[in-house]
Amino acid sequence: MKRILVLTVILAALGSLAPLAMTAPEPYEVPTTWELDFDFVTPQPITLVLPGQKKPTTFWYMLYTVTNRTRDPETGLGVEQGFVPEFTMYTNTGETFIANKRPPAGVFNAIKKRHNNPLLQDHTQILGKLLFGKDNAKDGVAIWPDFNNKTVSIDVFVSGLSGETAELKLPRPIPITSTDINGVEVTEVKEKILLHKAMRLNFAIKGEPANRLYTTMKLVAKNWVLR
Repeated sequence: MKRILVLTVILAALGSLAPLAMTAPEPYEVPTTWELDFDFVTPQPITLVLPGQKKPTTFWYMLYTVTNRTRDPETGLGVEQGFVPEFTMYTNTGETFIANKRPPAGVFNAIKKRHNNPLLQDHTQILGKLLFGKDNAKDGVAIWPDFNNKTVSIDVFVSGLSGETAELKLPRPIPITSTDINGVEVTEVKEKILLHKAMRLNFAIKGEPANRLYTTMKLVAKNWVLR
């Protein structure tokens, strides 16, 4: 049976305006559906002068490798999966950033050059089919803008790695705004929401704010959640 815990669902991430405490299911301890392997490197900064600008701009990025080892439960043969990831960062100072929201092209190119990885793909390139097996693994990068220099910890939620979902009944109907396939915002009043399994990565940022670009983040916790 699923275990139940009390958590806070941040409705702002779902398009609402206020947080709401509720009871939600945890992911199953043993995966019940397809799940991708996800390896990552601790987020790090990169500072560069963008074309047309005079002052340097700092971005944060996380390199990762995603591998599909999904097999058909009946035949045992490997099957392909669709890969449409989303990387959301929450800072302890209250900021929220979704990665790869139109970062300047020069940022990805600078990261690719820094790590000398010709196989590194940007967000638009890596979307789509992920074939079975280690040989078909893909290298990608999540890029965020710089955050408050008083930040001492961040949570990164990575979605698109699992097919597991769970339905959550809301304690009261609430309006939730989403964007349709045409880019138009649509608001619906919902009595329940669908939660998706995501990987949560919590990092601590050590050192003084003035030196944080020269220190290394530390992974504090890694776990699966439904959100």
